Amino acid sequence: MSEIKAILLCGSRIALPVMRDLVFHGQLAAVVIPEHCTDFTEQVKLLLNNSGIDIITVGNTDHVSRLQEVMKKHAVTIGLMFTFTYKLPESIYKSPVKGFYNLHPGPLPSYRGPDPIFQQVKNREAYGGLTIHKVGDSFDSGPVVLSDKVRLSVNDTYGTLTTKLGELATRLVGTLIKMAGFDMDIPSRVQDNTKAAYYKRQTAADISINWETMDAPAIVALINACNPWNKGAVTKLNNNIVRLLEAYTVTPGSITGAPGTILSIDERGLTIATADNQAICVGFVYNDEGFLMAARLKDFGIPAGSRFDSI
Repeated sequence: MSEIKAILLCGSRIALPVMRDLVFHGQLAAVVIPEHCTDFTEQVKLLLNNSGIDIITVGNTDHVSRLQEVMKKHAVTIGLMFTFTYKLPESIYKSPVKGFYNLHPGPLPSYRGPDPIFQQVKNREAYGGLTIHKVGDSFDSGPVVLSDKVRLSVNDTYGTLTTKLGELATRLVGTLIKMAGFDMDIPSRVQDNTKAAYYKRQTAADISINWETMDAPAIVALINACNPWNKGAVTKLNNNIVRLLEAYTVTPGSITGAPGTILSIDERGLTIATADNQAICVGFVYNDEGFLMAARLKDFGIPAGSRFDSI
């Protein structure tokens, strides 16, 4: 089998399990991180401390030249991307002899776009997917090499799905590396563009609760999809922005208020009426005072009967 020297382009913690396994097997030559991912860079430095593996930060104006340098220095044979911000030109993605591959945290072609983790949780999918495809001229459109899925529950959040897909990626990358070690072309299949869907980056409306139109399961899904990256789904209370972080559906004895009305406040949190004559129970919130148990809103003069408003 051929020796594998991989370069990993990444920008978030979802890539850490893949990085860990590549290091363990002695297959990682260098890691390249966008310069704005400062917190993630510190995580990588801790993981790769004393490993001798190059950690390179790049910007939008110099990433091509820096990549050319490091790939030549290490005689890279395969390239991997996992949540990397910048587009690669043909001179880069066709350089490694075994190819350049993107790890997309969603099924393709049905979840193209910059943040499929958010969309899969928000859309209440039964499974979350991960796809490895060849890098090409357009984002998320190259031929698919490998794909798999993990089960999603109503309690899964953006954070828990990120962890699940990060671990799933290690298995798929392991398979990809094994295929790359043989003297043969890595098989792939062209994406069916008739099934393609593209999700743009979230807007303010996408992360805000509409109490008048959203039912209880949809609100819970949105809250989960915004936890932790957005510090919760956005709503308004007494003209102040509040973010709801953790919730589940409940069946109240009776609805005594319009959607968004706080029906009760107790040790469980806030029970809030929803548009489908049901309710959700919210356990944690985020506001200007920080992350709080939802029941503590009573300390700020918020009684039962108060109502959350749509943005």
